[in-house]
Amino acid sequence: MIDIDKLQFTYNNGFNLYIKKLDIKKGDIVSIIGPNGAGKSTLIKIISKIIKNYTGKIMIENKELSNYSYKELSRKIAIVPQEFNTTFEYDVESVISTARLPYSRRFSFFETQEDKKIINEVLELVGLVKYKNKPFSQLSGGEKQKVMIARAFAQKTPILLLDEFSSHLDPGYTQNLLKLVKSMAEKEGKTVLAVFHDINSAAIFSDKIVVMKDGEIKYQGTPKEIFKETLMKEIFDIEVYIIEHPIKKIPQILYK
Repeated sequence: MIDIDKLQFTYNNGFNLYIKKLDIKKGDIVSIIGPNGAGKSTLIKIISKIIKNYTGKIMIENKELSNYSYKELSRKIAIVPQEFNTTFEYDVESVISTARLPYSRRFSFFETQEDKKIINEVLELVGLVKYKNKPFSQLSGGEKQKVMIARAFAQKTPILLLDEFSSHLDPGYTQNLLKLVKSMAEKEGKTVLAVFHDINSAAIFSDKIVVMKDGEIKYQGTPKEIFKETLMKEIFDIEVYIIEHPIKKIPQILYK
């Protein structure tokens, strides 16, 4: 589904990203964790073609990323960013409707009955039907992220990229959104690559965890393979206890 080989990118400040190998299979839910400046968001921006001047190979569904037009790529990949704001006073339904642009005819965009059906379905799924005519700018942070989740699912892509989409939300909203996205992704068989600031949320959300530091992938594995006291010390320079979640039976960290 996503196959990265010898990817290299360098910022003007000298930061170097080098991903020797990363293979994400269809249906995988993968989280990326690592300290600030590890290159997590840079990797997401490269996969989504926001950053283009890289070297190496990125294959999306067996096709080189550079060979995709933006419209073609928008039918393969949807993104939920950390934050999204618009200078125009769009309502919720209008923001979500932009997800259907990759399927519109050239030079015009008129919602088809299929578009309207999809938009109404995702509004229902995320619980925003009563907000559909409300200006996006008047929503809370959590409500805005729900809109962006709905927009991503309305795009009907096989791949979903999440770039620290819950970083600025309170614990309640964070947990609700994580459950929502995971259940929707699993139901539709999506492949998910998510960047997380919260390590424990990453373990609950994902099947596999990729650990980055200094622009490289240091470790890959299941939460049980990754959550080790020595690894947390090496990567994050923190002292932790590793405990098991009493219900989900996955590891979680407690700070010493």
